Amino acid sequence: AATTNFEVTAIIGSCSAQDNVLITTVPYPAAQAGPDSMICYNTYAQLNGTTDGSSFNWTPQMSLTDFNTLNPIARPSETTAYIFYAYDTKGCPKPGIDTTVITVLPDMNAYAGRDTSVVINQPLQLNATGGTIYKWSPDIGLSAAGIPDPVALYNTPSEGIQYKVLVMNEAGCPDTAYVMVKVFKTLPSVFVPTAFTPNGDGRNDILRPIAVGMQNMEYFRIYNRWGQLVFNTSKSGQGWDGTVGGALQSSGTFVWMVKAKDYTGANYFQKGTVTLIR
Repeated sequence: AATTNFEVTAIIGSCSAQDNVLITTVPYPAAQAGPDSMICYNTYAQLNGTTDGSSFNWTPQMSLTDFNTLNPIARPSETTAYIFYAYDTKGCPKPGIDTTVITVLPDMNAYAGRDTSVVINQPLQLNATGGTIYKWSPDIGLSAAGIPDPVALYNTPSEGIQYKVLVMNEAGCPDTAYVMVKVFKTLPSVFVPTAFTPNGDGRNDILRPIAVGMQNMEYFRIYNRWGQLVFNTSKSGQGWDGTVGGALQSSGTFVWMVKAKDYTGANYFQKGTVTLIR
């Protein structure tokens, strides 16, 4: 366990002789790879090795700027354990070894919800996801700005309030997301355009109902002039592209009906016509 002087004695009859051998113990080279750390996705970590050895290296080498330096830059794409080896010339043939783990957090994916519309005095539940820390701005109408799910309430109409939510994870990695809220002065309603032109030019190609002040939509249906159902949905924001079973429908007038429930729980029903223009 420590440097030791061993004595050997040889005896033949009444004759004896002694000799000594000194065994010197050499400690392993000191090797310190530094503390474990956590980094954001697609960023880097500074490794910090220390040793009293005469040479050293790191593994794995591929994600390091220089594996033969004490303080290389590591750019791991996933959580990686870096091993630090230290050698000396004092007689110990084995290296001192230490390990540091760089934890790579997943890529951030902040989400603030879909753009939406409400009416004055309708509570709107916002929901952000993607992290552990949240900060909304501006804080217009919000019950709180530092939580993922504030409730918004408005007493004046607005053409559009764009909220930005800053999302961070446990390592402080940031990401941002946006949501637009329009505030209408009307009573809860479902607005449907009077005409649409599904010609593939990217403008007015889809007939979509715009639900304002509704907690859910039971159905939105479209019928042709013979009373045949050509489109049906209960999903807000989903619309008709002017086809039935992949076949283009000719220009003409179609009847729509919508049934929904507003934010107070009252039933809502409306119907009207829309013109398809080719």
